[in-house]
Formats: sequence, C-alpha cells, structure tokens
Amino acid sequence: MKSYLDFEIAIGALDAGRYSVMARGPGGEASDSLVLPADETYGRLVERLRRLDTDEAALVQLGQTLFRTIFSGRIKEVYARSQGTLEPDQGLRLRFNVPPDEVSLHALPWEFIYDPDQGPLALLSASIVRYLPLQDKIPSLAAPLPLRVLLTSAQTPPPAEVERELNAVQEALAARSTVPGSALQCQAAFRLPVEVTVEPRLTTAKLQRLLREGYHVWHFVGHGGTDESGSGTLLFEDAYGDPDPVSALQLGVMLNRSGLRLVVLDACGSAQLATDPFRAIAPALIRSHVPAVVAMQFQVPEEATRAFATEFYRALAEGLPIDTCVTEGRRAVMNVTGLRRPDWGIPVIYTRAPDGRLFDPPLSPPVPVAPASTTSTSIDRGLAALGDLIETAADVREDVIAFRADFEAASEQIALVADYKDIHDQLHSLQFHCYNPIVQEARRLPDDEEAWENLSNYELTLQGIVAQLEEVARRPRLAGGEASWVADLVTARNELARAIDRFDLTGLKRALRLLNRVLTIQPAQYNARLNAAARALRLSALAQGLSRVRERLPALHLDSAKVAEFEAGIAALADLSSRLTALVNEHDAWQAVDLELRRIEAALDLDIGELELSWEDLRARAEPLYTGIEESWATALANEAARLDAAVSAGDPVKMRHFFRRYRRQAGDRFFRVDIELKKLTDDLRRVGAPLAAVLRLLAG
Repeated sequence: MKSYLDFEIAIGALDAGRYSVMARGPGGEASDSLVLPADETYGRLVERLRRLDTDEAALVQLGQTLFRTIFSGRIKEVYARSQGTLEPDQGLRLRFNVPPDEVSLHALPWEFIYDPDQGPLALLSASIVRYLPLQDKIPSLAAPLPLRVLLTSAQTPPPAEVERELNAVQEALAARSTVPGSALQCQAAFRLPVEVTVEPRLTTAKLQRLLREGYHVWHFVGHGGTDESGSGTLLFEDAYGDPDPVSALQLGVMLNRSGLRLVVLDACGSAQLATDPFRAIAPALIRSHVPAVVAMQFQVPEEATRAFATEFYRALAEGLPIDTCVTEGRRAVMNVTGLRRPDWGIPVIYTRAPDGRLFDPPLSPPVPVAPASTTSTSIDRGLAALGDLIETAADVREDVIAFRADFEAASEQIALVADYKDIHDQLHSLQFHCYNPIVQEARRLPDDEEAWENLSNYELTLQGIVAQLEEVARRPRLAGGEASWVADLVTARNELARAIDRFDLTGLKRALRLLNRVLTIQPAQYNARLNAAARALRLSALAQGLSRVRERLPALHLDSAKVAEFEAGIAALADLSSRLTALVNEHDAWQAVDLELRRIEAALDLDIGELELSWEDLRARAEPLYTGIEESWATALANEAARLDAAVSAGDPVKMRHFFRRYRRQAGDRFFRVDIELKKLTDDLRRVGAPLAAVLRLLAG
C-alpha cells in the first residue's frame, strides 16, 4: 500500500447523548447523527478489551458495533462508493476529526472497527487516524534527509526488556550499515539514508540536550501512567537511576517547536485521554507542534511491541507513509499474537498533518492526488519530441506555425479548465470543512460557550479557502465580474471573525447566510462552466493539424525515435479528445436525469402523484444511458427501473416510494462516477497545458 485517500469523519455534540457526524471522501459527502453504544453487551466487550481478555469473536463483535455506530444510512453509502473508487495500490485514511473536549468520543477504541464485508480495517486497506483540530498552522511531516532517529529508553520498575526492543529497531534500520562514532549510519533497501542515535537511560537533562541536535523521530521505550492530578506521565530516570515522572504538560514544553516530525511512545496508556485532553501525553505533543504521534491506548505485551516497532521502522526506512508503516506493524503483531488478542489494535495515530510522508518531496515525492495517466504522459512526451524536431528542422517549424492558432486556443482553454477546477475544489472544501461544521457548532449556542472556541478553528480554515479563491479570481482568464461572489466570502470571513471576538450570535448568523448563498448557487454554476470549457476545447483540430505535420516527416529523415514519440503523442491527443467529447455528453445526460430525480424526490413524501406523472418521461430519458451496456451498474439500474415501473403500474404508494429511492441511489451513484471520471480527465488536460505552452514559446522565439 503506497498511498491513502482521506475519508474524513467529523463528529460533534448535538444534545444529550447525540452527536452530529459529517463524512467526506472520494465517494462524496453526507451528514447524519449517532448515539454512542451503551448497552451491557458493549460494556462487557470494552471491559474485556481493557483487561486484554478477548478472543477473535469478541473483537469481531466489538468492531462491528463500532462500525455500525459510524457507518449507517447515507454515510455508509459514501463509504461504499469511496471504497469503489480506490486503485489497487490505494487505501482509505479514516480520519476521525473530534473536538478535543469530547473525551468520551476519543476514548472509543476506533482502531478495532470491523467492516462486516471486509474485516478489521486497521489490518487491511484502511488507516485509522485521530485528528485533533487546533488553531495553529497545520504542521508538515516532511523532513530533510538523512532521517535522524533518536532511540531512547528508561529502565524503571517494573523490569522490562527495553534493550531488546532498542536492538530490534536498530536492526530494522541497519541494513547494510556502518557505524561512525556513536551514531548508526544506515541505508534501507533502496539506499535511504538514516542516522540513529541510542540513549538507553533517558533523563530530562539528556533529552533537552539531544533535542538541540535536531532529530526528526523520537522513540521512547518505558513505562507510562497518570499522576494524582490525572495528568498523563512518562517515567524517565533521574540522575541516580530512580523513576522520574514527567507530566504531559512538562513533556509538551520540552518538545515545543523542537523540529520533531514523529514521536513513537512505547509506553502503556500514552494514547489515553485525561479529563483535560491536553493533559494526556499524545494530544499534548500534538499541541506542541509535533505533526504525528504513535502511542499505546492500553498496556501491551513486550513481544507485541517489539514486533510492531521492528516492522514499523523497517517500513519507515523504505520510505513508506506512516499510515503504511503502522499497518505493517499491526500485521506483524497479529502474526505473533494472533487475531484473538487485541494487541494489534493498541497502537494509535494522532496527527494534524495532511499526509503521512516523512521525507522531502525532491527525494521522496508524495503520491499525487491524480497520478498522470498513460494518455497525458504520451501527449507530454509527444509534444516534447515535437519541440526537439522544431529545433532540428526549419521545415517542421514552418509546418507547425500554420497551426499556431489551434495551439494558442487549446492552451488558453486548458488553462481556463484548470481555473474552473481550482474553484470547484475550493467550493467543496468550503462546504465540508467550513460551512457544515460551523452550522453544527452554531446549534450548540448559546447554551454551550465552548462552541465559540471550536468556531475559531474553522475561521482559520475559512481564511485559507478565501485566500485561495481570491488568488484564482485575480487570474486574467476569468471574465470580469465572473468571480465577484468571492467578495461575499470575504464579508462572511470578516463577519465570522467579529462574531467570534464579540460572542455575537446575530453576526454568526449573518456569516452563515452569506456562506449559504454562495454554496447554494456557485458549485452548480462552476460545474457547468467546467464542463462547457472542456467541451469548447479544440483538441480534435489540433490533432488533425499535427497529423498533417507528421505526414511530411518521412521526407525530412529526422531522428526516428523522436518521430515515433511524436506519433504516439498525436494518437494519445486524438484519444483524449474523443474520450472528452463522449464523457462530457454522458455527464450532461446524467446531470439532466439527476436534476429530474431531485425534483421528484423533493415532493415524494408529500405528493406521490408527481412520481406517477413524471415516471414515463424520466424512464425514457434514462434508459438510453444504460440499455445494452453489459456492466454490473447498468444491470442493477435496469433491475431497479423494472421494479419501480411495476410499482407505478400497480399504483402502490409504499412500493413506489421504496423502489424510487433504490432507483435514485443507483442512478445517483452512476452520475457520481461519471463526474469523477470527468474530473480525472480535466486533470489530464491540465498536464497537457505545460508542454503546449513550451511549444508556443519555441514558435515565438
């Protein structure tokens, strides 16, 4: 597993015992509410987990209860669609975004979630991450190479084999290594440079000195717990070798802005939350600007921690994301202790970082959201080869100049498509990361004053989105006044800031009205503009012109390899043009069906007659989109259409509503997938823009 796509789960309090849930992933977004499990059976399962007295059946039952708590109704549909969008080398990062003060939510053992259709997600294709929202700037995990790792331990009672774990981690990192002085210089299988320093008897004074040397990863092996005030602690050694408890707050001060990217705490209870969440160890370190912390939520056997640490660091040395490293560590624990014991689910990831990579992009680039397709790569190489041919032969240059207008028009239109896609993506972020959470927090006011504190987090996010949209609005390709609505967002941002400063509920409502006005109108408009801009591209004319240039190349006796790359690029460009035309047409047809479905759905509970009157026209519009297609989605949609048709013919209101909703879900899912494919194709177009611009510069030179 090399990359993960975020599936964010934002949970907030509504009223007594109820919580709001908003989910967003590659399969769309949805909102719902949940009630935490509180029955006796669940309580017994959790108690068995805390005692590490489990079997495989108990962990499955516990995990399925947690799964049903989150994934039901529309949120489960979004989750299923998100799973369906994954490539073979991708997984979902389930990012639990929970306010710090919701201790009961943090206390749930989410790492044991069990999908009834797949199994324990943390061992499969999903990463379970706990995200703590704070007002500070989101830190980056990226670290320059060589990666510097500080391995430490404290040998305090009760006795533990800490040296065995330190040795196991060193061995995992030390493949083909040399030892200069006190640091272990090593390289993983693909020669990733790593430096490891070991301190087996850690004191606070030693840690303070070592942190000044600039490490990226700190690993601690020892004991943890809580003091009489309820604060989480780690047990270091004092100058005489006796236990020296270091509180979460003290440790947070020591590590504040230390440059550490990752802390791994092999100490029992280091992931548990206290009544004040930032008095627990892992959250306190997140607040101290450590981007990621891996800690233990229960006491864990030594053989399990060694297995986890060994495989975790072996994967880290191979340059894999932290998500993958933790999954590999969990699997290693499972292979040692089996699925009947809960040891594999005890490690917890806390993070505020946007991805899980620990290395600088120039040396280990993060996997792009939309990897370059074979088509765009072929076009890129083909246009690069054309540039070489232009510089080699004046005749080629003259032939290409004849089609310069097509080059310029395509380049300009591709840039416009990119602008519209940037706006489209920012509006999605505005909906999910700002407006929806702000609405949820506003419902807690005026009864819960802590909601104002949470609103400050979303104010910072809104500032970032508005800044991005202002930058796009200034681009010269956007027609005058086309993005004038961004001014409403600026006003909303200012209104929100004033409302938070003054605890002004009326001002908060004004800000929400402005945000709602933008989100009611603009997403649909920019989706339409994006499709119209893609439809207006003159790629076919450009491909035809380049084909005529190709016809003259044999007589010029040019580099055959460059000519072959150019020919492959022309074929790829023609293919991209054909696919774009077909996909835009299919998207428009499904959008028309989707609008009609939404209109009928809005009146379904009040007036079943609207469905009866509209069904014949709707069926006639939708049938050509799936008839004759031998794919599972088309078969499923045809079956649902037949059931709905029978219900309408029978005049059965209950069945009509039931089968309409089933048909609506199937059709909506297909429209969503077509929309995703069109967005991927616009990413391909964006990549074509740079080599096109390079050819234009050659022609102008």
